[in-house]
Amino acid sequence: KILFSIGFAKDYKAPQDKQSLLGKIIAIDLNSNGYEMMSLGHRNPQGLYYHKDKNIIINTEHGPKGGDEINFNFLNLDVEKNFGWARVSYGNAYPNQEKLFEPDTFKKSHTELGFIEPFKYYDPSIGISEILYFPKNSFCKFNCLLHSSLRANSLYILNIDNDFTKLDSIERIFLEGNRIRDIDFDQDLDLIILLSENIPSLITLKLK
Repeated sequence: KILFSIGFAKDYKAPQDKQSLLGKIIAIDLNSNGYEMMSLGHRNPQGLYYHKDKNIIINTEHGPKGGDEINFNFLNLDVEKNFGWARVSYGNAYPNQEKLFEPDTFKKSHTELGFIEPFKYYDPSIGISEILYFPKNSFCKFNCLLHSSLRANSLYILNIDNDFTKLDSIERIFLEGNRIRDIDFDQDLDLIILLSENIPSLITLKLK
């Protein structure tokens, strides 16, 4: 299967409409050519990672004016995988767009409105992009998530617990002037590879 994320394309009703693929993450079956909806209520998903052992889909997505998110979809849990957009956000409406939302959309809670809380959100926005997972090693104090950012010109290291429920610490590597669009890891060379879109260039970081 291939995981495939789809933005909401400025259709504010579509992410909550199960008959639409906008604002969804789907799994495409390469044998049948069919697909399965894995989650809904997404705004603009950017990073996408599947943790096989934990059976978790991890995604990052851009919020509106603030509210960039990291979301965990625990596939083993028998709950609706609805992350709330455009009904709820930790960001704010852009000027002159307030009428597109319900009055309590930006009340800063997902669970109160019946949606899944993000594992982590950023307000103001950092322009969150790709995300990777690393088990505990010489680079990560614990298990960790590495994600890149566009607006903040940075790579973030999030140390998390074994159950994927608690954020222990955050470290930031600032790469001035570099909007990082994508990241990858070369296991043979032990290198993190970052794609800077505005230079443009490839940046490598050696794990210690």
